[in-house]
Amino acid sequence: MGRFRRTVDTAKASWAVLQHDRELAVLPILGALASIAVVLAVGLPIWLSTDGIDDGGSSAGSDPMLWIGGIIILFAVTVITVFFNAAVVSGARERFSGGDPTISSAIKGAFSRFHVIVPWAILALTVGMIIRLIQSSDNIVARILGSLLSMAWGVLTFLVVPILVVEQTGPFQSLSRSGELLRHTWGENLIAQVGFGIIGFVAAIPGIIIIALGASAGSVGALVAIVIGFGWIALVAVVVSTLTAIFQMALYLYATTGQVPMGFEQSGISDTFNERSQGPLMRGFGGGGLGGGGFGGGRF
Repeated sequence: MGRFRRTVDTAKASWAVLQHDRELAVLPILGALASIAVVLAVGLPIWLSTDGIDDGGSSAGSDPMLWIGGIIILFAVTVITVFFNAAVVSGARERFSGGDPTISSAIKGAFSRFHVIVPWAILALTVGMIIRLIQSSDNIVARILGSLLSMAWGVLTFLVVPILVVEQTGPFQSLSRSGELLRHTWGENLIAQVGFGIIGFVAAIPGIIIIALGASAGSVGALVAIVIGFGWIALVAVVVSTLTAIFQMALYLYATTGQVPMGFEQSGISDTFNERSQGPLMRGFGGGGLGGGGFGGGRF
């Protein structure tokens, strides 16, 4: 079975989980709303308190309050993003363990890992800012290097959130552990990220078409088309984000236990590893086995 075919199959398996626990897709929406609330609550008062509006923005870039506010917003949004991603992963873990996750139980699971989420958010934000600085360079070689670093960072950290949820280790230990698992999952890891991205792009095409067609319509028609088009694209982004988090948990569970999570038996996920690579990866796995409940007893 080719890797791209396995990507489609794992996407289908992740979709089956989401169909049983559709409330998991609500979590990224809550995260987006929380991020918007933080931007408004922190950014708006700081912006209004500066001279940026009064003088047309000429002093805005040099006002230290804006820099401080920007850093606070970036940190808060990063924490929120990781938190709600951890909530989806926690809900998926509950389903794979034979439970029946709810929005409340998923958020509770993420809250119990808050002590490891915040340090990881600090590290992720720091590395992300450094990479963005490199990418913003006028030197084309630096920009290419920044893009490669960004891709490598995404691959290296693909399983960090499941590690935070299950093993509850610090940021550097989680990063090291993700790197350890990467040596055995790099193919599935990379193809899954590219594959899920392609699936998301294809699914977003109707929204893009609606926006393009609306641009040639009247003012009212264009506004309606923009709202519908961007609404569709946002929905696709939420679904793909949720599917990716579910797959991350499934891949982590198989990598650390050697057991294929319920619903992923036909996904080809077991082709990722060979027999002799499974044993050492099981260290550090804490609690919550896969169980035999699977999708039984849940909402259909």
